[in-house]
Amino acid sequence: MLASELAMGTPKSLPITSLESVHIKRRTRKLSLSLRSSKENANEHRPPVNSRKHRREKYAFLSILFLANLAVSLMSMNFSRFYWILLPITLFRPFVDSTEITLLVIFYLIRRLYPTPPKVPDTPENLAYLLTCYNETSTELTRSLASLADQQNLETHNKAVIIVCDGRCNGRGMEKTTADQLKEDVIENATTTSIPSAYTAWDGKPMDVELIRGTFKSLDVLCIVKEENRGKRDSLILIRSFLHKLNQQATNPHQPIGIFSPQLFTHMRHFFQSLSMPTVQHIIGIDADTRFDPHCITNLVQTARESPKIVGVSGFVLADPTITSPFSLPFIYQTTEYRTGQIRRRFRQSLMTRKVTCLPGCCQLLRVVEETCGDELLSRFGYYPLESDTLFRTIQSMTSEDRDHICLMLQMHKDVQTRQCLAARAYTSVPHSAVVFLRQRRRWTLGPIVSDSLLALRGETGVAERMAAVASVWNWASTLSMLFAPFFRAPLDPTTARLCSSLIAYRNTWDYTTVLLSSTSLLQLCQNIVGCILVSQLAPTAGVIVHIYSLMYLDDFQWGKMRGDVKGV
Repeated sequence: MLASELAMGTPKSLPITSLESVHIKRRTRKLSLSLRSSKENANEHRPPVNSRKHRREKYAFLSILFLANLAVSLMSMNFSRFYWILLPITLFRPFVDSTEITLLVIFYLIRRLYPTPPKVPDTPENLAYLLTCYNETSTELTRSLASLADQQNLETHNKAVIIVCDGRCNGRGMEKTTADQLKEDVIENATTTSIPSAYTAWDGKPMDVELIRGTFKSLDVLCIVKEENRGKRDSLILIRSFLHKLNQQATNPHQPIGIFSPQLFTHMRHFFQSLSMPTVQHIIGIDADTRFDPHCITNLVQTARESPKIVGVSGFVLADPTITSPFSLPFIYQTTEYRTGQIRRRFRQSLMTRKVTCLPGCCQLLRVVEETCGDELLSRFGYYPLESDTLFRTIQSMTSEDRDHICLMLQMHKDVQTRQCLAARAYTSVPHSAVVFLRQRRRWTLGPIVSDSLLALRGETGVAERMAAVASVWNWASTLSMLFAPFFRAPLDPTTARLCSSLIAYRNTWDYTTVLLSSTSLLQLCQNIVGCILVSQLAPTAGVIVHIYSLMYLDDFQWGKMRGDVKGV
């Protein structure tokens, strides 16, 4: 049956050497492109945006935001007169943070007293490792794949790796594209198959792909190279939709295959069936600049086993000390920021509401079910921006795809749960320069702010989560007034000053204590002490700089990247 399906116009698998002439033509074409035209070619498939319209909206928004913050700053000159306005602005975020910490401690103690044992299934879950890449080097790809191959206590699970390479681009200093490096340097025993019009991309246009099948150490690998860049969101939709369709067809062979051509679906299905994986229970997401701790996936799976309602689990993402010098101050600063950013709101959500609103794509588990991978959810998640869209609607569609997916899922399905597992550790590369740092934090700012705005306005959002979302948006919107305040504000009365200082001290004590307690060696303890000092002194200034940078580039919708592109093929 498979042979007859593959005979329906699907090209046969060919050894890499048989495609040598194709590579020569591609390299010749690459040499003929100038640096500027290559950059444009690499980015030409971004969704269309009305730059003039968005620029007008940006300046209108900035004008309102600036005037509102200026008004607050001027009112602070007479704090007692405008006490009823300024007190909530001053204390709301510290109050919410302190309340969140208190609730976290309470629910953590309850969790320790009444733990939920994982329910081990009769048949171990089949696991699909999903690695998305764009312009990473073979060194980075090999490091990530090696960490997957080195996972412990998964011998009874069937496993497969799916790599999605988003177009054919080079990173800075790379002679070969990421796709060529995967095929020639990373994947072993590789065979290739080219499929035209293989699936419908998120922009509604057909996409040609090249399938590369092979191995990496003990893992079977299927790599999908998209001929054109469409962004990470498109890659996630491609794999999540396929795995859900694969599971559906296991019980109903007549189930429609959605966005896939028969040739692509047949090839991908055959890959999993050949590994005794007619269905897949979990997708394990990892980025190409991330490596997993040897027990990371085991801990993710164990957390998911605690309840069938758990459809997603977030790992604990830390800065990788093997890539950057662990003694450099930027590394130590960002290490502390990573820890404090995950052990408060996200951990409180996991313990209290059991609805973590962000599962980072570099370390996540998703259960392959209708709630996470169904057509309706992916249709909303894959909304393609229109030129007529507002500025903030475009931001939602173009940034923070991991958080957007989970927030949409929680909005559509009230009974599902998502968790955080602090024992599932992953190590990722951190920005190596100020410019890259600002670009990364801009993405981490704008996407979550839009998501928090939607959470705050959504009727189904719980009280605790709504307060946290409002506090986040409130704090972001009033950042400029906090910057202006020292130049305008009259001294606070003693009671207000003590209350504000107490709340902030309570929050900082929690943040820095959790960082220090997470140390696993004397060296790491020393690093964390230095990191806490750096964050306490530099975080406010860094936050203001990131805020201003984000506002300046509010309407910049280039794909977010940790490094620059050089060439497109």
